[in-house]
Amino acid sequence: MFGKKQPSQSQNISNTTTTGSVIQQAQAEGDIQQSQSGKLETQQEMTNTDVVKQLEILEIAVKAAALTHEAKDELLDYLRPAKREAGKEEVNKELVGQNLKQVSETLKNLKDTTEAGKSLWQTGQEVLKAVAPWLGVAAKLRGF
Repeated sequence: MFGKKQPSQSQNISNTTTTGSVIQQAQAEGDIQQSQSGKLETQQEMTNTDVVKQLEILEIAVKAAALTHEAKDELLDYLRPAKREAGKEEVNKELVGQNLKQVSETLKNLKDTTEAGKSLWQTGQEVLKAVAPWLGVAAKLRGF
């Protein structure tokens, strides 16, 4: 073993996004050199309060949109119960998901039929994407 040179080893990982985990590398024998750089993203789980705040953003956008009174009422008739349920300590996420599915469908119809609906659609999609991980399985079943 003495005098025998260890073969050099190298490992390169590039253009990789790692979310919520750690990369570990080791060499079987000899010196270990390890360097890690880049961005490690962690996503904190949303709380009920965070979800309510997101839904409030959408509610404000609906109220400010240049939509008919009937269109606003229809959106708010689904959005308000979702927000109210999300604020409870024991949340029924299935119920929140059902209401947000209706919000999403109504926004889609407005996007296709009105100019004001196009910009509201964008806001709605951002909110729904933010809330979807909190909904978990209910979001997948609802299609967002």
